[in-house]
Amino acid sequence: MEHKQYRLKIEGMHCAACSAAAEKALKNTEGVTECSVNLALATGEVKGGSNLSIDAAILALDKLGYRATVIKDDETAITQTKDYRPLEVIIGLVFGALVMYIGMSHMMYLPVPAFLDMHKSPLGYALSQLFFCLPVLLAGRRFLINGIRRLVTLHPNMDSLVALGTGSAFLYSLYHTALILSGNHEMAHALYFESAAVVLALILLGKFLEEKSKNRAKDAIASLAKLIPQTCTVLRNGEAVTVKSAEVLMDEVVLCAAGEKLAVDGIVLEGSGDVDESMLTGESLPVLKEEGSMVSGGTILTDGFLKIRTTAAGGATAAAQIMRLVAEAQQKKAPISRLADKISAVFVPAVLAIAVMAAVVWALMGKDAGYVLQIFVSVLVVACPCSLGLATPIAVMVASGRGAKLGILFRGGDVLEHLAQIDMALFDKTGTITEGELKVNTVLSAKGFNATEWLPIVAGAEYGSVHPVAKALLAYCTQENIDVPMAESVNTYAGKGVAAHVSGKIILAGTWRLMEEEGIDCSRFPEIPQGMASVYVAIDTIPMGVIGFSDTVKPTSREAVSRLSAMDIEAAMITGDNRAAAGHAAEEAGIHRVLAEVLPEDKAKEAERLKEEGYKVAMIGDGINDAPALAAAHVGVCVFGGTDVAAEVAGVLLMRNDLLAFTDAVTLSRYAMKIIRQNLFWAFIYNTIGIPLAAGVLSHWGIFLTPALAGMMMGLSSFCVVTNSLRITRFVPKKLKE
Repeated sequence: MEHKQYRLKIEGMHCAACSAAAEKALKNTEGVTECSVNLALATGEVKGGSNLSIDAAILALDKLGYRATVIKDDETAITQTKDYRPLEVIIGLVFGALVMYIGMSHMMYLPVPAFLDMHKSPLGYALSQLFFCLPVLLAGRRFLINGIRRLVTLHPNMDSLVALGTGSAFLYSLYHTALILSGNHEMAHALYFESAAVVLALILLGKFLEEKSKNRAKDAIASLAKLIPQTCTVLRNGEAVTVKSAEVLMDEVVLCAAGEKLAVDGIVLEGSGDVDESMLTGESLPVLKEEGSMVSGGTILTDGFLKIRTTAAGGATAAAQIMRLVAEAQQKKAPISRLADKISAVFVPAVLAIAVMAAVVWALMGKDAGYVLQIFVSVLVVACPCSLGLATPIAVMVASGRGAKLGILFRGGDVLEHLAQIDMALFDKTGTITEGELKVNTVLSAKGFNATEWLPIVAGAEYGSVHPVAKALLAYCTQENIDVPMAESVNTYAGKGVAAHVSGKIILAGTWRLMEEEGIDCSRFPEIPQGMASVYVAIDTIPMGVIGFSDTVKPTSREAVSRLSAMDIEAAMITGDNRAAAGHAAEEAGIHRVLAEVLPEDKAKEAERLKEEGYKVAMIGDGINDAPALAAAHVGVCVFGGTDVAAEVAGVLLMRNDLLAFTDAVTLSRYAMKIIRQNLFWAFIYNTIGIPLAAGVLSHWGIFLTPALAGMMMGLSSFCVVTNSLRITRFVPKKLKE
C-alpha cells in the first residue's frame, strides 16, 4: 500500500484554538490517517494512504482562513517570522497612551486643555478619544479582521475574543459619542475608548515580544541551516572551479583550505588537517583528518589542506539530514501536551459562554451597562489559550536545538518525555561501553623465555592481515617501537590462527584448539586472565607464550554509569559475548547487572522482560543486531557511528562517541520536562485565576480586573511561557571529573 507523507507551512495561526481547528480540519480530510499541527513553528505534518490528496488538505485549511504550502525535502520549516512590525507597536502604544490619558484625566485629575476636558467640552473629550483610537484600531486590525472572519466561519479563536471585546467597547463608545453630538452630554461618562485602544496596544506589544522570543527559540535550530556553505571549490577537468554546494556531484573532488567550512561529506584523498566538528558532535577539540578519514559537511578545517572525494552533497549531507530530523521532530507531540490540546479545542467557546453569563448575571443584579460591558470585555481579553498551546512545543523546540548543538538529536517531544522517565539503561557492550576495537592487554611468556625474543616474529606472521587480532598486535608493536620482520610465507586457518615462516623459523599463532591439533604441549602455556581473547604462540613447535587481547572500555563509560546511578537510573549490560569477557568489561564500567551470551534475536525479548518488571527502559546500542531491542525499549538510543538500521529505529541519536552524551541527553530531557511542567502550571493557573477575577467574583472586596489590565496580563502570559522555555538554551552539561 502506498504511503504518503507531507510537511506543511501553515500561515495565519495565532493561538492554540487555531492549531486545534487546523488539526481537526486535516484529520477530517479524506485519506488522512495521521496528522499533527505545531503552533510554535506554524507547521503541520500529514500522513495517509494512496487516496490522500494534499490539495484537498490545503483546501480544508484554506476554508478556515489559513494559507498552507508544502515544504520541500530540501527546505527547513524553521524560519523566522516578522508578522508584528515595530512601527505598529509604537503607533498602538503612543496613541493608546493618549486615549487612556484623556479618558482617565477626570478620574485622576490629570491636566488637560479645556477643549479636551470632559466637563468643559464633552464633545471634544469624546471626539479626541475617537480620533486617537482609530490609529490603534488600524495598527491592530489583524486581530479584528481575523477574529470576525473566524466567528463567521464558526471557528472562533483568540482573535475572536479580542475582536468581540475591543469591538464591543469601541461600538458602545461610538454610540454614546453620537448621543453627545445630539446634545446628551451626560453620555461622556459612558465612553470606553481607552478599553478598546489600550487592550489592542498591549496585545500588539505582547504578540511582538512573543514573536521576538519565539524567533530566539528558533535560532538554535535555524542556525543548523547555516552549517553548509553556499559555494565550494571542486576540481573539474583539472581546474579548480567555484560552484554551488548543492550542485556538487557524487565522487567529485572538493578542495578545502584552512579556515573554510566543508561543503560535502566525503573521504580525504590527500592532505591532512585539524577539523572542528563541534557543530555536529558537541566536542570542542578539533579532530585530525588525514588520508582515508571521513569528513562531514558543515565542519570547519582549522588548519592544513584537504582534497576530498564526495560521498554526499546538498540535502544528503549529515548536517542537512540532522537539520531535517530536528525539524521533523517538532511535529511529534509529547504526551504531556495532550491535556492542553483537549482544553484548547473547547477553550474559546467556553470563554465566550463565561463572558456572556457574567455579563447577564451582573445586568440582572442591577449594574449599569458600562459596568456590564467592562466585565464582558475583561473576560474575553484576559483569556489566553496561546500560553496553553505554546507551553510544550516551544520548550521541545528549544530543547531540540540545544541538544543538536551538544550532539544529541531527539526525534520528537514524545521521545523527550519518555527519556526523562527512564529508570533502566540497557547498554550493548561492543562499540557502546567499549571502544569496539581489540587491543593487546597482556603478553605472558612460557617459562624460560622472554617476550622480546618471540613477539616481533609473531607480529611478522600477522603483517599485512586485516584481522582485528593482527591489527591490534601490529598497533601494539608500533606503540612499543618493536621492529617487525616480514614473513616469507603465511598460511591461514580460518577461525583458528596462522602458520608462517619468519626469519627462518616456523611460527604457529592461534587458538588452543589449533595448538592441540598441531601437537603442541599446551601444558607449558601460562594461564591467561579470564575475560580476554587469547592467542597462543609456538615457534618450531616449542610453546613461547600467550597474548591476551581485550576490547577496551571507553574512558568515560564508568563516569557515565556513576552519573546515571546519581539520577536513580540502574545500568545493565546486554551482550552476546561470553560471561567472562562481559563480566570483565562490566566491572571496569561499574555495571553490576550483566546479561551475557544473549543471541541477537533475544535482545528485544530481554528489553520486553525488563519492561514487564516495571522498568522504564532505554536501550543504548549501535549495531544491526541491536535494532530490534532499540525498537522494543521505551526509548532507543543509537550511539555515534551506529548502523543505518539502528539509527532509523532509535528515538535519540548521539553524535558524540562516548556515553556521557547519553547522560547529557537524560539530564537535558529532565530539565526540559521541568520547564514544560512549569509552563503548563503557569498557563493553567493564569486562566484559573484571571478569568474569575475578570468576571468580577471578587469585586465586592474591591478586587477588579479592568480591560486594560486584562490585556496586559494576556500578553504577559504567552511571553512568560516562551521566555521560561528559553532558559533551556543555557543548559550546560556537567563536566567530566578530573
